[in-house]
Amino acid sequence: MLVKIKGIHKVKRKLADGTTGVYYYAWRGGPRMMSAPRTEAFALEYAKHKAAATPQIVETLSSLIDRFTGSDSEPNPDFMALAETTRADHKYAFRLIRDKWPNLPAKLTQQKGMKADIRKWHRSFAANPRKADKLLFSLSKVFSYAIAGELLDKNPCTGIDRLYTGSRREAVWTKAQIDLFRGKAPAHLRLAFEMALLTGQRQGDLLALSWKDYDGLHLRFRQSKTDKKLKVRVHSSLKAMLDPMPKDKLRILLNSRGRPWTKDGFKTSWGKLCDKLKIESVTFHDLRGTFITERAREGSSVENIAKISGHSTSEVKTVLEKHYLADDQDMSDAVILRMERNP
Repeated sequence: MLVKIKGIHKVKRKLADGTTGVYYYAWRGGPRMMSAPRTEAFALEYAKHKAAATPQIVETLSSLIDRFTGSDSEPNPDFMALAETTRADHKYAFRLIRDKWPNLPAKLTQQKGMKADIRKWHRSFAANPRKADKLLFSLSKVFSYAIAGELLDKNPCTGIDRLYTGSRREAVWTKAQIDLFRGKAPAHLRLAFEMALLTGQRQGDLLALSWKDYDGLHLRFRQSKTDKKLKVRVHSSLKAMLDPMPKDKLRILLNSRGRPWTKDGFKTSWGKLCDKLKIESVTFHDLRGTFITERAREGSSVENIAKISGHSTSEVKTVLEKHYLADDQDMSDAVILRMERNP
């Protein structure tokens, strides 16, 4: 005899012949059980009724996104391992993707016609090709993650041509632009400018620097985008700016009110100043490309420049090929020392 199953609804009814009949139902209001109670057949019948009544979870494109990001209370470690800016880009893209395909079953993404639908959606942002490609990249990332988790078999984004053909790595600041900014920028923006121009690091990593990252000779970085750890020798002119500064704040770079920069706050202040000075066609990020070209002019090798900037050697070569610059030379610290000999 089997153990009594919890939840079974038992009903007694008086029959026409005066006897009492006993009927069993899988649950109150549920289907009637036809097998004899407390038997193996009864347990199997009950299991079938429960399975039939359980709502089937249909995987959708939206739920695949949720798997990739995780929830607020339980974020996916793989997603959290990405750089903060990358996560922000993905989250923005996912809002647009959900709007486009709100309840699309995941299995339909594997059928013929999905690639064409994605391509049409991608091309609808052609007026802003960089945005279009970022959106496509985020969607592709979701499919790739689902494939790795054996939820899907193919990525319908594969083979869709990108729209953006340029590269910010090809833009550099001219000497005239550098001199103008140095001469007109207020101290709090001038310091950020010099740190970028003399270390080749990204905006977010510079804004995150604290005084504990500076030992008087080197600045230590942990690049948020690549997770690389870098130790960059401080140029003498930058050292002359840093050493006299008060060290009572956590961050090195502060806004005009002496507070840590926010990403949006820095972007706004930087943009307003560049507009005022009429510095066009270059961005803060282009100071990284400028760092590469200037160090190459001084004779530093591609490998040594990459050690400091955190770029791959192929990325460094892309910049140098664009500007017809030479490569050569030796050692990480020597790159900065050469800078001092070539003001």
